[in-house]
Amino acid sequence: MGVIRILRRSFLLLLLLSESIGSKKYSPSSNGDQKLNECKRCKILTESFNHWLDKTSRGKYEGGDAAWEEAKLKSYSRSEVRLVEIQEGLCSELKIHQDACYAVAEESEQVLEKWWFDENSVSLDLYTWLCIETLQQCCPNNHYGLDCSPCPQDKNNKICAGHGKCDGAGTRKGNGTCICKNGYIGVICDECATGFYQTSDSTCKVCHKACNGCSGDGAHACEACNAGWVLQAGVCVDVDECTSSVCELHQYCRNGEGSYNCYECDTSCNTCAGEGSSNCTTCDPSKVLWFGMCIDNELKQNILATTYLRVALYISLIIINLFISRRGPISVASIVILAVAVFIYISERNLNISTMDILWQTGK
Repeated sequence: MGVIRILRRSFLLLLLLSESIGSKKYSPSSNGDQKLNECKRCKILTESFNHWLDKTSRGKYEGGDAAWEEAKLKSYSRSEVRLVEIQEGLCSELKIHQDACYAVAEESEQVLEKWWFDENSVSLDLYTWLCIETLQQCCPNNHYGLDCSPCPQDKNNKICAGHGKCDGAGTRKGNGTCICKNGYIGVICDECATGFYQTSDSTCKVCHKACNGCSGDGAHACEACNAGWVLQAGVCVDVDECTSSVCELHQYCRNGEGSYNCYECDTSCNTCAGEGSSNCTTCDPSKVLWFGMCIDNELKQNILATTYLRVALYISLIIINLFISRRGPISVASIVILAVAVFIYISERNLNISTMDILWQTGK
């Protein structure tokens, strides 16, 4: 009976294995799996295997004479039953690169079984054994190339001085060249690029925008000044290009740090000092310049006439207010004074040019 039981269980194991193998014939899809290098694909597989190794860590034989099976067969921790369970779940938990994982699992099936049943591999990390030593698709950390040569280090054993990454690190690819971060140059990224300076902690920081090369922070540490800046008392200061005629006739100048920009004047202006219709400096012969605006003389006279009428209205309201304050109750007078003040305030606020400014300009 014991022989029959063993044969029956062996048949079931083979059946499970055949089903799991037959149902997982996958090829990498076009969702980014084809861009994965061999090392990355192998690592994804080992991570999934370890995931299911942990998921099945509490499993055990079910049914039959468990005590007899534990005694006669391998323990569950390295049993064929557990391997089948792992293989059935392998890669299924992944949200991305699942097809790539299935493909590598199929290619590495026999190699994985060798690792699983080899007594000497129990203590070996699967990633190291499979990807680095057996398939030779990866290298240890901070190693690169076919021979897994060490990546370049500085005197403190920092890869690329801690300011870059080693080309091909961890894979059998690449040439080990340091790919430096922005601001760093040199074989091991231990020097500062042009436009950067080195701090006391050996990091490179960008120079002030005024500097064409620098020894430290700020415009006072410049080795030379960039265009648009000039050296004064050891400091690079901004040149105000707008003090000279750098723009065309119908444009105005706006200065910025190290540069300037020219903008078109308002169409009503001949020349101007800024944006809008109230910053004109000269006008066409048919217009007159008034409060920075180029307007018809007729419009100017209409504005003056309206202003005089508004002044007359203000004076009339003030006289009425004085009359009421002398003859009427104090409460009524206060309300009238407040109403007149609010009216004048709102009227003046809505004007482009205040009444006082017009009267002052006219009186000159």
